[in-house]
Amino acid sequence: MRKWGGGRGFPHRPSAPGGRRPVPKGGEDGLLRRAVELAVSFLLPVIFLLISVPTGFVLESPGPSFDLQAEIKVEGAEIHPSRGEFLLTSVSLRESNLVYHLLSVVKDDHRLLQARRFLGEDLDVKAQDRLDGMLTLLSQEAASVVALRAATAEVELHELGALVLGVVEGSPAHGKLDPGQVIVSVEGIPVRGSEDLGERIAAAAEGEEVSLGVREVDWEALESGLEREGDLDPEELLTGEVREVSLLPVWEEGLGRRVVGVYTRDYFTHRSPVRVTWEMEAVRGPSAGLMMALSLLNLLLPEDLTRGLKVAGTGEIFPDGRVGPIGGLPMKVRAAEARGAEVFLYPRENQEDLAGVVTGMRLVPVDSLQEALDALSAGAE
Repeated sequence: MRKWGGGRGFPHRPSAPGGRRPVPKGGEDGLLRRAVELAVSFLLPVIFLLISVPTGFVLESPGPSFDLQAEIKVEGAEIHPSRGEFLLTSVSLRESNLVYHLLSVVKDDHRLLQARRFLGEDLDVKAQDRLDGMLTLLSQEAASVVALRAATAEVELHELGALVLGVVEGSPAHGKLDPGQVIVSVEGIPVRGSEDLGERIAAAAEGEEVSLGVREVDWEALESGLEREGDLDPEELLTGEVREVSLLPVWEEGLGRRVVGVYTRDYFTHRSPVRVTWEMEAVRGPSAGLMMALSLLNLLLPEDLTRGLKVAGTGEIFPDGRVGPIGGLPMKVRAAEARGAEVFLYPRENQEDLAGVVTGMRLVPVDSLQEALDALSAGAE
């Protein structure tokens, strides 16, 4: 009676002498080659999953840090050398994959953040990049105004309107206004900025629509100007005719006033005999404002504000000298440490973001450019 083995109808093959099975054709090299082929066929799909599958997160890590004074060109005023440095600090953001997810577990200078936190529900990368470019330009304008005023140079601020940063879903403005547009008037009267816009919308009679004058931005001109590091003027970037948009304000309980559902910031330009060109193609967003203002002011004043130190920092700057909050503060602290900074200036409103951060740098919270100047002066005494 014939016996069968293997469980699949294949006859049992006797072992080779000595208990070893016969080596397949090709010998030991064939076995090794087959093993490699099997390993590769298994690893390739795994590697593809690790580096290609989107996760809905972005990876935040320390970005580059460099002396801003070397990135500024000034015409029409005498400039003065500096013994120290004013360091820009930045954050690197990239689309995360599974490999970065693993890195974020073992490295404390890598942090995962939800992509929607930065790009909104539509995850429109192009639109966000455009807005970051415009915020970069407005930050340069604000830094120029603040530094020129502090250096007692002649400068005029020209208020042009309010830049739309976001639109609340379901609000009166939803579907009628888009981020990146500039509101230049209310009922035909020019808007000076975000605060002026909010007050005039709130003052509208209950149940009556308000007519907003809206202009578009020439995004191609903005992008090409930033790339060639030219002297861009926000006023010249406004294109097309004013378009009227009628909206019915609604009551917002949290604010205690009527709103139309837009987030905005001041849109403006300046005029001065002193021409400032910011040669910083890689810098995007408003968070370098404080350090740009300090760097420019240090070039304009005979007194060396650095006192020979490496001073790093971050913070949005406004034309009135106020310093506003930013994101990514812990990573910027690490970026500054890597460049050997001794002092780090940051917005006071970001104080809670430093919980658990340990550093040998002198950390200084500020609310204004003047506070930053006072802190630098006090540190030298």
